[in-house]
Amino acid sequence: MKGLIKNNFYATLSGAKTLSIVMILTGAFIVAVISQTLLIAYIILGIIGFSETALAIVRDECSSKWGKYKLTLPVRRADIIKSQFLNQLLWTLVGTLFAVTATALSWILHGCPYDHPIDIVTTFVLGISISLFMGAVFFPLFYANGEERGSIFIGLSLVCAFVFDYAIVSLINYFIEPGLRNILLGILILLASSILAFALSCPLTIRIFKRKEW
Repeated sequence: MKGLIKNNFYATLSGAKTLSIVMILTGAFIVAVISQTLLIAYIILGIIGFSETALAIVRDECSSKWGKYKLTLPVRRADIIKSQFLNQLLWTLVGTLFAVTATALSWILHGCPYDHPIDIVTTFVLGISISLFMGAVFFPLFYANGEERGSIFIGLSLVCAFVFDYAIVSLINYFIEPGLRNILLGILILLASSILAFALSCPLTIRIFKRKEW
């Protein structure tokens, strides 16, 4: 299992290095200026970007036949899938750390970049939620329908993640009255929904993968 996690990490690392350079350069600009809109975009897109990079290696492994070669190694199919889910969580955390750093520096230089400090938490939770929903949709979709459409499935999973979050946020705003306590409740609902979807997607993907002939 540790070997699988290391393999996924190093496979993701090359693409993540390029994205890191982009994040550092754009982050420096966003910290230098005062723009709530740019900071929100940086946080959400940064978290999603690293998550997408982790998903891309799953697609690339199958196209390079490494995914099939791994099945000849003394590893369980369940561990292969679990390592890919853990890898996405790891790179989602990396994207979150980039976003936290830029937000903290902006706050130090210009003061709180939001009208209400709680909005910072909401933005981070939204980015993490999209990332988790994206993985929850991508993995079972990819293994159930074949690797030749991997790029399409990444885009489709991102769209589905946005739709899920939009639907949840809309329902929260409709049924829950404004107020700090209710905002925190809404944040917990959004985060819990995406975590649950991600957690349930893992055993579903394992079940699909075990039924594959290769």
